[in-house]
Amino acid sequence: MRMPVGAAAGEEGAAQSPGPAAVSLGLSVAVVSSLVNGSTFVLQKKGIVRARGRGTSYLTDIVWWSGTIAMALGQIGNFLAYTAVPTVLVTPLGALGVPFGSILASYLLKEKLNILGKLGCLLSCAGSVVLIIHSPKSESVTTQAELEEKLTNPGFSIASPYLQ
Repeated sequence: MRMPVGAAAGEEGAAQSPGPAAVSLGLSVAVVSSLVNGSTFVLQKKGIVRARGRGTSYLTDIVWWSGTIAMALGQIGNFLAYTAVPTVLVTPLGALGVPFGSILASYLLKEKLNILGKLGCLLSCAGSVVLIIHSPKSESVTTQAELEEKLTNPGFSIASPYLQ
């Protein structure tokens, strides 16, 4: 549940962190949408290859259209996941689409996945897990003054201790 900007910390409707069920649902939606997004390019390429073999336009191929529709559905799922859980948990899961697409391409498109490709897939999955496990707690904005402060002083500004 998100708190409206301008509400004080003690008022009703105060910001609460999402519960375990909401986090589980949001992460599940993020993983599924990542897998759907990873399959889209493989389906589209498969449709293009099929259409080229038949001598027709890829726009008439159902596999290409299923890849395009899957891309839209995957992005909608990703958007829903961003609304359910903090961004620092959802963003690393987007990288899971790369290994899934690579593995799917090796089966559907008969592409060869060499040892470096397999290692890259493994590192991508491991990196996503490490980023999620060590993600920082996100701060909620409770007042309009805090919102204005965050907008005027971004966290990635040049206020580094090394530059002072």
